[in-house]
Amino acid sequence: MTDASGGNAKRIVVAGSTGYLGKFATREFNQRGYRVRALARSVERLEEPGPFTAPAIPRAEIDDVFVGEATKPETLEGLFDGGVDIVFSSLGISRQRDGLTFEKVDYQANRNLIDLCIEHGVRKFVYVSMLGHEQIAHLAITKAHERVVADLEASGLEYAIVRPSGYFSDMGAIIDMAKRGRVYLVGEGTNLFNPIHGADLAAVCADAAAGDDLVVEAGGPDVLSQRDAAELAFDVLDKPPKITVIPLWLAYGLARFIGVLNRQFGDLAQFIVTAGEVDGVGPARGKITLRSYFEELA
Repeated sequence: MTDASGGNAKRIVVAGSTGYLGKFATREFNQRGYRVRALARSVERLEEPGPFTAPAIPRAEIDDVFVGEATKPETLEGLFDGGVDIVFSSLGISRQRDGLTFEKVDYQANRNLIDLCIEHGVRKFVYVSMLGHEQIAHLAITKAHERVVADLEASGLEYAIVRPSGYFSDMGAIIDMAKRGRVYLVGEGTNLFNPIHGADLAAVCADAAAGDDLVVEAGGPDVLSQRDAAELAFDVLDKPPKITVIPLWLAYGLARFIGVLNRQFGDLAQFIVTAGEVDGVGPARGKITLRSYFEELA
C-alpha cells in the first residue's frame, strides 16, 4: 500500500476506534491511504454502527484490529509489532458504565500509550483534547486531559493536540429530547458554541497527523447557543418548541448528589453543567451544518 506521495504508506494505531470520533477517524485514515490498526476492546463494537450516525467499520475496510484495553498495559503487548509511525487517540470516558474514572481512562490509558510510543520509537502522537480548557480547568475531566497534553509536551515525541469546540454527538441528545416533546437546558442556554460533525473533525485530525501544527482548534460552521440548538431541533421535527430551563444552582446541586452515588457520573454531570455556562467557539473548520445533522437523525 502506498500513500498519496507515492512512498510507503504510514502505519497508524487508532485508539478509541469504537467511539463516536474514533469510528470516523478510523474511516478517514483508511481512506487517506494509511495502514490502519484499530485498537478496540471489542471487534463487534467496531463493526456495528455507533450512536448518532457514527459509522460501522467493517473488518475488511482496515488493515488490522488489535483487541486490548489501553487502561491495562498487559493487554497491549504486540500492539506496535511491525512498526508504527503515528498513534491517534480520542480515548476518553463518554457513556461507559464500567465504573472507570477520568483519571484511569482519559489520563492513564493515554499515558500508557505514550510510554509505549517512547519505548518503540513511534514518531508522532495525535491527541484529541478540548477547546476552552482554561475556563473549566478545575474539573476532573479537564485535569486528566491537560495532564496528557503536558506529558506529550515533555515526552520528546512529535505531537499534535486537536481541540474541538464540541461534538455533534452531544447535540444528538437535544433532538432525542425534542422527539419526546421537551428539551431541558442547564442555565439560560445563552452560551455560544459551534460543535463539529465527527466526519469533519476526523478530517481535521488527519490533517493534524500530516501537518506541523502543535495545536489545532476546530469548530463547525454554525455558531449558536444551546437554546438556538433546541429551537432548531423542534423546527426540524416541525413541533412547537417546549424548553425547560434548569437553574444553575439546582443543576450543580443535582451533580453533587449524583457524585455521592456514583463518582464517574457525578464528574460527568459536573462537566455538563459547567459547560452549560461557558462559551466555546473555535475556527470554523467543519462544513456539515447542525440542521442537516438533525434532519438525518429525524
